[in-house]
Amino acid sequence: MSGRNVFAVAAREFRGYFDQATAYILLVVFLAANFFFFFRTVFVTAEASLRPMFALMPWLLLFLVPAMTMRSIAEDRARGTIELLLAQPLREVEYLLGKFVGMVGFLGVALIGTVAAWFALDVGGDPQAGPAFAQYIGTLLLGGALVAIGLWASATTRNQITAFIIATAATFVLMAFSLPVVLAGLPPLAATAAQRLGLLAHHSNITRGVLDLRDVVYFLSVTLAFLSLAYLLLLRGRRNPSGATYRKLQVGVVGILSICVVINLLGHHIRGRWDLTPGGAYTLSEPTRDLLSGLEDVVSIRFFASRDLPAQAEAVKRDVDDLLADYAAAGGDQVVVRRSEPVAGTDEGSEAESFGLAPIEFQLLGEDQFQSRKGYLGIAVQYADGLETVPYIHGSENLEYELTSAIQAMTQPTSRGVGLLGGFGGPGHDTDLAGFVTQIGESYSVATVDLAADSPVIPDSVDVMVVADPTQRLTAAAGAELRRFVGAGGNLMLLMQTYTISESQMFADTVSHPELDALLAPYGVRVAEGGAYDMRSNFPVTQQSEGGLPVQRPYPLWPVSLPVSAHPAVSGLTSVALGWASPLDLSGADTSTVTPLLATSQFGGVLTGPFPWDPSFDWTSVASDLRPRPVAAAVLPRAVVDTAVSGGRILLVGDADFLTNRFLAASPGNLAFARNAVDWLARDESLIGIRAKQRQAPPLLYASNAARDGARYATLVGVPLLFILLGFVRLMRRRRLAGIVWSPTEADSESA
Repeated sequence: MSGRNVFAVAAREFRGYFDQATAYILLVVFLAANFFFFFRTVFVTAEASLRPMFALMPWLLLFLVPAMTMRSIAEDRARGTIELLLAQPLREVEYLLGKFVGMVGFLGVALIGTVAAWFALDVGGDPQAGPAFAQYIGTLLLGGALVAIGLWASATTRNQITAFIIATAATFVLMAFSLPVVLAGLPPLAATAAQRLGLLAHHSNITRGVLDLRDVVYFLSVTLAFLSLAYLLLLRGRRNPSGATYRKLQVGVVGILSICVVINLLGHHIRGRWDLTPGGAYTLSEPTRDLLSGLEDVVSIRFFASRDLPAQAEAVKRDVDDLLADYAAAGGDQVVVRRSEPVAGTDEGSEAESFGLAPIEFQLLGEDQFQSRKGYLGIAVQYADGLETVPYIHGSENLEYELTSAIQAMTQPTSRGVGLLGGFGGPGHDTDLAGFVTQIGESYSVATVDLAADSPVIPDSVDVMVVADPTQRLTAAAGAELRRFVGAGGNLMLLMQTYTISESQMFADTVSHPELDALLAPYGVRVAEGGAYDMRSNFPVTQQSEGGLPVQRPYPLWPVSLPVSAHPAVSGLTSVALGWASPLDLSGADTSTVTPLLATSQFGGVLTGPFPWDPSFDWTSVASDLRPRPVAAAVLPRAVVDTAVSGGRILLVGDADFLTNRFLAASPGNLAFARNAVDWLARDESLIGIRAKQRQAPPLLYASNAARDGARYATLVGVPLLFILLGFVRLMRRRRLAGIVWSPTEADSESA
């Protein structure tokens, strides 16, 4: 096979697209549809991520690629040009590969056009390059597979429309294998096979930002399989169908198809991936590796996953298997991983239940109706006499944190305590802060400390004291005890604001806490008066409209704050949603001991005095002096003699609502920040590195509506117009050259 011949055919095919108006129409329609749906989604999510675009991309390619490829071989056959081409010193395989390379090149041009979406996001955010690179590689692999399908379809007929229909139908079938509506109607074993052979499942895995070897092998095998089929059809009219050579070729193609199917059905244990997510979200973190490498005894991890689980759990099982394989590799002989496929009511099922893993009831579609079936999908971790379990694995996102924290709790037991201020009002520990207390209680001993007594005392067992927005002023005795606690090395998480919400009057009233202000004064830090707001980066509130229907409104008094330092407490976070927060005044702070953690965006401001809090208020009428406003800071002990230090750490936030159940459930970053804050205060930062493996995309904030609309329409209209202009110039040039009448020159006459 000659690479020069392949390149010649590829160049001819590639140039041929741009010599026709049809190619430009395809590009313009594809890009316009892609940008239209992308911006409709990304402006709603307000995340600087290309993932919404690539989630839709397979459905756009479902029509674009068959339209590209339908004429490739069918037209050459209908016009008879294929006989002329193959009469040259050109082999069939060179002809086919040249067609494939040329079409993939044209598809690459279409994908290059979508890069404009990246620049549109870059105007208002900080899109992550690693996941975007993986998404483009994955889409190019998907496109190559679809081009191979299109070439096969074009080789089956002389009619271009028929080729388009065949390619679209075949592609849709492979995509439908991954659709929940299809998987729900299949038996468990067939659904698992369909999941592994489906295009969408493998493409969605890559769009996370991870190039997994199994997904790469899948797309390459699909490409090889359909190119082999196209090659067989290409030779059908040039070889004797009953001849020995052609029969051997048929057997070889069937063998290739069989190998491709078997690899994808049974190759789910293939290992190897390139994690391009920020912080390596799907790779073991250094704290986990350090913990596993230092184990003194064997840790046993049992993974119980029933065989007949719904197909949707297949992706979860695959990620869990990968993670456990990483644990075994990092722990060496000290980590033993065992896998079981228990069935409810059997001995293996009883074994799973002996570890505290109860069967989960799943719903499956069978015989045209939903049926219930019990199964297991959990993990048990054993170390010496200790046992920790994950009864049901919803997903792999937080599984590393759960496993590592469980191993750490068993192998490195501690008696650290967290105290919650009681006796002065504020959010209820068993109600409003129940989610926070439950999560912190997994690693710490949590108790309420009532400081309202005449002689209040914080027990020695408390390492971190949490003061969450008391509604009553602290007594002098309580303030003195808090100052003593911090001075003696205790650590304080102080959450307070300088105003309260009066729902009856629809206004905010000021409130003061002189004892807490006195505690902060030596550090040059204070909670400023008023309420912080953010005109663009804010959390929506749901209200009832005049018709009684729920309506979401942007609410500037619920600012979505952004990290402003590389401090461990905000490591890996993209945002933290606050509710009715107060700004911090750090103007008198020592920058060597005080570090800002969170601030509003550049569209933040402060309202002072009595001010409205109704979400339907016209906030633009009071917006002024917009700039970042700090709302959280970390305070280290102050140096007193040379390098000696006195006191404990303080983490100050101008809000306590972010810890309530409402905000924890709606904003994933809030719980991560709360856990990081307590760990940093307790001087146990080993698990922060795991939480820091960022999965949430950065926020998308444009300087103005004009900037947002400019980025959108420059992309949505400008890029298609650019291709229209290029097509017009090229086609006009070809028409002008075609109209030139050749006439012999004097040199031509002499040579004749």
